[in-house]
Amino acid sequence: MEDLTVGARTVNELAYERLSGLIFSGALGLGERLDERFLAERMGISRTPLREAIAQLASNGIVERRPYQGNFVRTFTLKQIHDLYEVRKELEALAVRLAAPRLQDEGLRELAETVARCRLALDENDTEAFEQTDRDFHATILRYSDNEALIAALARLSLHIQLLRHLANREPSLPEHTMHEREAILDAFTRGETETAIAIMREHIDGAHSAAISQMAGDPAVSA
Repeated sequence: MEDLTVGARTVNELAYERLSGLIFSGALGLGERLDERFLAERMGISRTPLREAIAQLASNGIVERRPYQGNFVRTFTLKQIHDLYEVRKELEALAVRLAAPRLQDEGLRELAETVARCRLALDENDTEAFEQTDRDFHATILRYSDNEALIAALARLSLHIQLLRHLANREPSLPEHTMHEREAILDAFTRGETETAIAIMREHIDGAHSAAISQMAGDPAVSA
């Protein structure tokens, strides 16, 4: 009998990748119902792997299952948004502190290349690439923290932040402002000024928090 294990796993992974891509890009907005038939046809897959993808996203707190209504992209209260960014700020600051002594020549070069790609994406007005390099910037610092518990905590939190990042970036001044902050964090790392890097990272997260609140306060998917 033919072994279908690898194929089945690949289809499930593809379904998760495509569905999460639609959600995190904003193509499926906060509070939007997930129509299984429509999504399966749109993604060119059967409903079984789609349901697996929905279940995985639900377990990660990205999809809400509402009795007798169906599955929906999760929504947020203003307090939940505040709580997310409050925790993120402290965890990102810890990542900077732990990563600083490990960011030697190779790590600094990697971070500098990410910042350069981020600047290029901003100059070319490539929102998708800009958001990806933002994730890469934080992921590089986190990886050099070399702390498994911190990496796991921020990995789950980052999924929720991704839902908010796309909308927060609608704030006109945010992309350029955050670009300067990334460059300043890199400069502080290069000069060995850990406390300065931590302070700028805190300001960076506070700025994203303020932009998220500003852009989402009137959104029907965000309640008081």
